[in-house]
Amino acid sequence: MSARDVKVAVIPEFARPVVDQISAAGIYPAWTLTPAEWIVVHALIKRSGEDMLAAAAVQAAQRARTGVAHARYFVRAWQALPPAPEPGTVPAAPAAPGRGSNVLPFPSVGAAADRPGRAAQAAGWYADLLAEEQ
Repeated sequence: MSARDVKVAVIPEFARPVVDQISAAGIYPAWTLTPAEWIVVHALIKRSGEDMLAAAAVQAAQRARTGVAHARYFVRAWQALPPAPEPGTVPAAPAAPGRGSNVLPFPSVGAAADRPGRAAQAAGWYADLLAEEQ
């Protein structure tokens, strides 16, 4: 048995905040990772941050059909995460719907807000048709 195959059941201090957040969400995988895997986890915590890793793990566990038996399940998803944004970064505004999109912008101010939407227009036309029939 080589040192690479040794599994460590003790959770290192650097990983404790991530493990605690995952446990607080009611997810209890086995945390017996090899020292090499803990090094990878430590690098991922430094790159993406504790909160991002914990949120990704909770989402992955919720999508898992049979539950998550081992924390190793999260490592691949964590490796796909982007780096954490620099402190003070302001979130980007939502992008406008793309061309050909079936998403209509919601009018919030100005003349567009006074105009009825497509659903309201259709309901009005339908009401007019019903009124004409009577």
